Amino acid sequence: MFKALRTNAPRSWSAHKSSVFHTMALRLVTTLLTTMPLIRASGVPLECGDRSNQNQPMTLLPELISSVLMRYFRHPYQPVQFYLAANSVVHWRAQWDVVGLVLRRTSGHCTVVYGNVEDQHGQQHLRTQAILLGEDVDAFERLLANFSPTVNDYSGRYLLVLTTRNSKQNIEWHRLFTLLWLRHIVHVNVLLTTANGTVQVYSYEPYSPNHCGRPVLKLVTAFPGGIIRKRHRNLYPRRRLTSLHNCTLQVGSFEAKPYTFLERKVDGYTELGGFEGDLLRLLAHRLQFRVNVTESPHQVQWGVMGPPGNSTGTMQLVQDDLVDLVIACMALDVTRSNYLKAGWAHYTSRILFAVPQGRQYSAFEKLFRPFRFDIWAGLGAVLGVVATVVGLLSCGQRARTWRGFIYGPSVQMPLLRALYLLWGGTVVTVPRRNFARSLLVLWLWFTFVLRTLYQGSLYLYLQRSATYPPIATIDEIQRTTLHYHMVNIAMRFFVDRPEIKRRTQFIPPGLDTLGDQVAGMASRYRDRVVVCPQDMVAYNNKLSRLQGASELIQVTRESITLFPITIYYPKKSFLTQLFDREVLRIVESGLMEYWVRNYGDYDFEANRRAPQHTGEPHKLTLQHLEGAYQLLVGSYLLTSVVFLLELASLRSAVLRRVLEYSMD
Repeated sequence: MFKALRTNAPRSWSAHKSSVFHTMALRLVTTLLTTMPLIRASGVPLECGDRSNQNQPMTLLPELISSVLMRYFRHPYQPVQFYLAANSVVHWRAQWDVVGLVLRRTSGHCTVVYGNVEDQHGQQHLRTQAILLGEDVDAFERLLANFSPTVNDYSGRYLLVLTTRNSKQNIEWHRLFTLLWLRHIVHVNVLLTTANGTVQVYSYEPYSPNHCGRPVLKLVTAFPGGIIRKRHRNLYPRRRLTSLHNCTLQVGSFEAKPYTFLERKVDGYTELGGFEGDLLRLLAHRLQFRVNVTESPHQVQWGVMGPPGNSTGTMQLVQDDLVDLVIACMALDVTRSNYLKAGWAHYTSRILFAVPQGRQYSAFEKLFRPFRFDIWAGLGAVLGVVATVVGLLSCGQRARTWRGFIYGPSVQMPLLRALYLLWGGTVVTVPRRNFARSLLVLWLWFTFVLRTLYQGSLYLYLQRSATYPPIATIDEIQRTTLHYHMVNIAMRFFVDRPEIKRRTQFIPPGLDTLGDQVAGMASRYRDRVVVCPQDMVAYNNKLSRLQGASELIQVTRESITLFPITIYYPKKSFLTQLFDREVLRIVESGLMEYWVRNYGDYDFEANRRAPQHTGEPHKLTLQHLEGAYQLLVGSYLLTSVVFLLELASLRSAVLRRVLEYSMD
């Protein structure tokens, strides 16, 4: 639908074209009433010079503007903003006449909105396409002074139309394009009508072999008589810039291994390493620019993002236009996107917890490791059945008959003898009956197999410095007393879990302080968990393997959130489209994933299952047998207790009957 010009609310006039002229008349009257006092106050006369001479460009521009609008500014949902600026009512009327003719030619094909620069700060969507009509460079300066990168997308398409001729072209053009370059508006063309009726189109090059960051004026094309030929030069090529001509870009960064390394050279030059450093190096090669690294002030690393003047660290560098871009483990974030311009996400990582190593098994606990819980449960059930049978056969005269049939009347203390055989003892008394002998043979076979398997496995487990599995979930962390260590900006991941904040300790800013905390989780820290990207863990684990370290950093199976990483630019930067095109090619080629895998060991599950010690077998030491000695001491203590009970039974008939029943 085609929308009429508006100041506060859009009006649709696709149904009746005549309503356009009523709307334009109303706008004109409103504009005159609001601007007349300003014109009178500035001392500008209402009538100026030779009117026919000043209106000559107006007859050539409408068709040209309409053609440019239809070819380059049509968009399915982005309207075209019209801005008008003049020093007199005559020029206001002339500019409105031009706009009216443009609207008549483009009716029903695009959306046009009258842009009120004084009220544009209330807009919520960035304006990406604009056509500015100005009487002279001063008029354009007044319009551009009210533009804001929070409302106007400077990387969009702009068309400036000079509605009068200017005798001071050389001086004024330089000033105009300097104003455009200060806002990094590069996708722009300026229309100028000459005395012979030719409309010339000018633009500028922000980077050239001998002029880095200084606009160089160029004539794009010319249209004799204001008529566009069917084939003419593309005024808004998709690749506006393809090379930065070996100019230097200021890049903000800090050390966050393996994303970025600060490699200081002997000449004082700092080069970026890491897989994001590799990405930047390839971009510099393809786009032909040099890199000058600017480190975060006071090593604050990421810093806090806020309104202008309230940001810190690297965020302050890019927000204050001190650097052209920042690259250093920068995640996409809503707050950052409000004040900065984000590029294409070139890699998506995960945020997770680096957790301590599992608690080591005690020497006594190692004795139970050869068998799993179900084996121990089965053995306990078998011993329970033996104890039940012995207990039932020890009660009454009739039970004695059954006892002689099952294990013989001459066998004393059957329960202790069964345990004695289980631990490898010898048979002292053999039953006479065949059934009892068969039961004895089955028990000997069962205990022999079980004991052999246990002893064979126990030899390995006693030598191994085994630990319990590390913490796997966030709920397990909550059940412990571990503290949460993280950088301050990581608290945004836990806005829905306020209970974590009470146990949080922030990592102070410094040179890769987060990386040091992550590296310490391998063996140094046991009282904390560290919130970090998975790549820092993978990097340190690969480094540990290369150094022959036995302990690797463990992580939770559950990740906290995804972590898309990008490059951030100042809000008004024009580099986003240029860089995104190359970044997308690199990502699609798989090169980014290849770089990432070169810097880390990402098989976290294999690291959880990996044995702690490998290599040649070791001789058993006293330390290995510490659990066996503990069991021996415990057995001697139990024997001493039984001996004391036997002595006490000489004076207690009840205790004597209990002991006799147990021995029987």
